[in-house]
Amino acid sequence: MSHALVLGGTGMLRGAVVHLLKSFDHVSVMARSEGGFDKLINDAEENSAKLNIIKVDYNNYKELTDKLLECAEKTGKINLAISWIHSTAPLAPMLAAKIINETSPECRFFEVLGSSNSNPESDSRGRDKNFSVFRNLEYHKVILGFITDGSNSRWLTNKEISGGVMYAIEEDLKEFTVGVVEPWNLRPG
Repeated sequence: MSHALVLGGTGMLRGAVVHLLKSFDHVSVMARSEGGFDKLINDAEENSAKLNIIKVDYNNYKELTDKLLECAEKTGKINLAISWIHSTAPLAPMLAAKIINETSPECRFFEVLGSSNSNPESDSRGRDKNFSVFRNLEYHKVILGFITDGSNSRWLTNKEISGGVMYAIEEDLKEFTVGVVEPWNLRPG
């Protein structure tokens, strides 16, 4: 049985979840609030029975650990994970990777990060090295950039984000930027 896990999949990654439901036997979705679950179930249509909905507070690391362990036990090993967790829970992605590494013999782990991770003055560029300790994970990084049009710029739409993440997964890219991150001074305010 194939199993995908999406951490933060009820908002901008909802389209990616719907896409994953077409090719995975089970798709577990963890999110902080229940509000997006109804929209996700509605968008999933006939595939909604494949959804495993899990409400979790990413800042409560004990609860996150328990829910991840329960997810792997109930639904099976995780073959693919997508993590979009805000920086308000900085340890959550590593904790998720640790639990997946312990419960699943082989998993592609796609971490979705905001454009600030491409800031030339940022110290987060070596983030992938932190994940190298997990032998059962194949770490991938997707940076969310922005769209430029001459001297104007805008943030990505949810459709562009989901499409870019799915492209990175389908092409098995180690690192991929959706949109652009340069020139940095054109980053939308």
